[in-house]
Amino acid sequence: MPAVAALLERRPALLALRRAFPAMPIRVLTARSPKHLEAILSRNLIDAVVVGPDSARSVALESLRRDYAALPILLFAPIRSDDADLLLRAHRNRVAAVVLEDLDEQLLPRLIGIHGVTARRRAELLPLAARLGLVEPIQRDAWVAVVADAPDGLDTGSLAKRLGVARETLSRQFAAGGAPPLKRAIDGVRLVAAGQLLGNAAYRVADVAQLLGFSSPSLLQRTARRTFGVSAREIAEVGPDRLAAALLGDTGDQTWS
Repeated sequence: MPAVAALLERRPALLALRRAFPAMPIRVLTARSPKHLEAILSRNLIDAVVVGPDSARSVALESLRRDYAALPILLFAPIRSDDADLLLRAHRNRVAAVVLEDLDEQLLPRLIGIHGVTARRRAELLPLAARLGLVEPIQRDAWVAVVADAPDGLDTGSLAKRLGVARETLSRQFAAGGAPPLKRAIDGVRLVAAGQLLGNAAYRVADVAQLLGFSSPSLLQRTARRTFGVSAREIAEVGPDRLAAALLGDTGDQTWS
């Protein structure tokens, strides 16, 4: 389940953030301080971080942007006419969106749906469906779920249950017509998620392996080598074309488990 981390000074702002997702399966994880926020980021897959005006005015924003350069940050604040400096700081630190407290909070789900980590992965990978030979409705439905949820530990059994078919049936139908095996697709998307995480300086390979459920950092390293021929740290440079080639088995003689 996607999660949003919040570093908000005002309780009304936090309550408004929680109210913003009544129909979406998104957890809001509240940080009490910048240090607590770092702890949350180290233990959870986070789609975006929402900060309040005090955090944006402090060194917390610069530190967050330096250590988590690939993580979307949204500013949630009651902007006033004398807040030009706050907006400039947000712009300099590449804040993805500014949301006006008490006015635009209903836009938060849409903005996270546009700027969040999962949204970025969807935008990059969903268009690969036709190239991968995923043309039937069950293939496309499964690919949508894999792209969104593989990093959270999605497996073929739970995906089959979600789609209302037997696991063997789903595996067979997903790979029909020359499409890649379902497990290969799940593993490939997990590697893409690893690349997203490793685009942040704060994450070590060991951290990413733990967040994505690899049994060890060495397994993540071996999977990256087997799939793309690169180290885990280099996965962030692998684009969708190379992923498609790997899923279709066009990148060499790698062996998939």
